[in-house]
Amino acid sequence: MQAVFNFIVFQVLSNSTIFLGIIALAGLILQRKKLPQVVDGTVKTIVGLTVLSLGAGVLINTLGPLVTKLNDTLHVKGVLPTNDAVFGVAMKYDTLAKDIVITFLLAFLLHLVLVRITPVKIFKNTFLTAHMMLYHAAFMNVTLPGVLHTNEVATIAVSTVINAIFFTYSPAIPRVLSRKWTGDALTLGHQQQVGSLVAHYVGKWCGNKEEDADDLKLPKWASMFRDNTITLVFLMPIIFICIGLAVGQHGIQAMAGTGRDATNWIIYLILQGVAFTAGIVILLSGVRMFIGSIVPAFKGIADKFLPGSVPALDCPTIYPYSPMGSMFGFIGSTVGSIAVTLATIAFHSPIIVFPSPIIMFFDGSSMGVFGNKSGGWRGAVAAGLVTSIISSAGVILLYPLTGSVYGSGLTWSNIDYSLVWLPLMYLLKGVRMLFGF
Repeated sequence: MQAVFNFIVFQVLSNSTIFLGIIALAGLILQRKKLPQVVDGTVKTIVGLTVLSLGAGVLINTLGPLVTKLNDTLHVKGVLPTNDAVFGVAMKYDTLAKDIVITFLLAFLLHLVLVRITPVKIFKNTFLTAHMMLYHAAFMNVTLPGVLHTNEVATIAVSTVINAIFFTYSPAIPRVLSRKWTGDALTLGHQQQVGSLVAHYVGKWCGNKEEDADDLKLPKWASMFRDNTITLVFLMPIIFICIGLAVGQHGIQAMAGTGRDATNWIIYLILQGVAFTAGIVILLSGVRMFIGSIVPAFKGIADKFLPGSVPALDCPTIYPYSPMGSMFGFIGSTVGSIAVTLATIAFHSPIIVFPSPIIMFFDGSSMGVFGNKSGGWRGAVAAGLVTSIISSAGVILLYPLTGSVYGSGLTWSNIDYSLVWLPLMYLLKGVRMLFGF
């Protein structure tokens, strides 16, 4: 019996790929899906997570050596905020991966219960951006053990409650701000809910909503950057070259090889940036496959269980409400991210924050929409700029809290990590120290 128990616990349940496959299988069977649907959902869950892991491996293999070289050269801790990549690192640890998945599932179920019992209409929002829930479950499981000194069970319990509360009530903020121009058909479900409030007021104070960005005439070529793959393939080589310049030609050339067949050090950095982009594309493909397979086991329940609720969706769903506002926000956010990088270098910060494509594009574009709606094109630029500075600068204090992924050169991004989770984690840490927990 002991051998069977060890096999189930340590070989099956501790393996995140097998564990998630079992979860998907059980959920589909409980919904009495037909055999082809059960097989399709289970297989795609397993394959999706495998693809995710392969993508994470590409990210680690391209960025890891370069960040290590930079840290050794400048005697600093260099970090790139990007949710997808750091999630992949966290999922490399089987025990942690299992806890992340359990937290994700329990928090989602508790969130559904809270939406069901909440009597106020504005709070009836069903958070359907499942990959963000998954990423945040990872964040909570790597930070709380260090912040509260919790064991595995307590970490899952506390993470579940806090996550469910955030997923349930925070989408009400952008819903209130946006219902005039969305028709109250949807709201934002990301890690940008509190950030949307900051963007709204920054835009209002810095601009004029009569000067709508979407009424301006701009070249059509700019629209290509709405494709995040195009954006990343331009940005990541630039970021890698900036890191390479900080390391120096000699250090990078040693990595690129020597002799007749050596790759030029600049070409090497460009190719590494392109490879990193490919890794994100692979990883996101795996995330979409995984989420697209495992979430229907719960979404069907939500549709019956939560009548009248409004979907809280991923940030790209709001970009069409102000295409040029999102573009101006992206521009402002890019300037803000680069400014923080230069400042961390100039002031000899122990942690160098590299410009994050997640902050610059996804956050910047979202904040630009809210900034434009309240302050026109100038409001969009200002909203992207200010929120990007907050997001990037917050990484300096957030990164040391990330437990097992600290030192990977990767951490979580998005504005709410600086506005909500950074102060909350330090507050919890202060409470623990005050009361001697």
